[in-house]
Amino acid sequence: MAPGRNEDCWCGSKRKYKHCHHDIDNAPDDQKYETAQRVYSTNWTVTARKHSENGVYDWLASQLVSRAPKRILDIGCGSGHGLVAMREVLGNDVRIVAVDENRACLDSARDTLHRQGVAAQVVHRMTVSQTPTGFNHVAGPLSFDADSACTLIESDICNDPFLTSALLDSGQFDAVTIWLTGVHMLRQFNVNVMENDINSDATHRLYVQNAAYELADAVLHPGGILQVGDRGQTPDTPLLEADLLQAHSHQASVTSLEVKSLAHCPYNEPGQRRTPMVFTPGSAGLIPDKLELAIISVVSEKPQ
Repeated sequence: MAPGRNEDCWCGSKRKYKHCHHDIDNAPDDQKYETAQRVYSTNWTVTARKHSENGVYDWLASQLVSRAPKRILDIGCGSGHGLVAMREVLGNDVRIVAVDENRACLDSARDTLHRQGVAAQVVHRMTVSQTPTGFNHVAGPLSFDADSACTLIESDICNDPFLTSALLDSGQFDAVTIWLTGVHMLRQFNVNVMENDINSDATHRLYVQNAAYELADAVLHPGGILQVGDRGQTPDTPLLEADLLQAHSHQASVTSLEVKSLAHCPYNEPGQRRTPMVFTPGSAGLIPDKLELAIISVVSEKPQ
């Protein structure tokens, strides 16, 4: 028997059933994947709005100021609150191409930008089908207007054979960002994800970040940077800082990128949190006695 709408969801997420699997469980089979995307988008927008109010996105964008990027590729734009912060902190002349595999998030980002007076070009190009082995999420050919102030592209960076060449056709980037990446509830049943043995939110985050390192290596100018923004344990000891830098250096090791800097600021989980943080230990597997949270920015550079 399914839980009541206001009871905890059966999946163990600690969200109310109505904010978690209710709509997915009751959707027709051929609409479940899109419904999961929509539920995630709705929940993330609540969390992202709190992050915006608390200055999280402004702080992440401020870490890019010294580099003065004019062209940015943002991976996993979510509700678009981070894109608004980039424009506010870095200037309205910055050009942003943002990608997300979640169509509902792209539409939410478009609406967030519109409320700020920014007209965003949205490129829908993925189809979903259910197969005996899982959900097949396939991208079609890609072209877009490189001169648009903000372009929102539907893309799974882990499985998109058209993305890199289309991005390069539009010109190289000064910065690539991936901030606070998350995952919807049926992503684990995506055929490509299953083939790569990704079976938790934490391992999925690393899976996407690894792909981001490789994509950044391909599309950045020499001297361009990749910024990974995440929620995690405050790296306030030499051991924790070294552990985190080692983890990112390992991710960068298959590319030409070199890890250059780490910064962090205090973080408190929003009281109304539809998408709670999942703690992932660093490469040494250190698990602290008490979790002191921070927003963490790790910047890597493509050599000149």
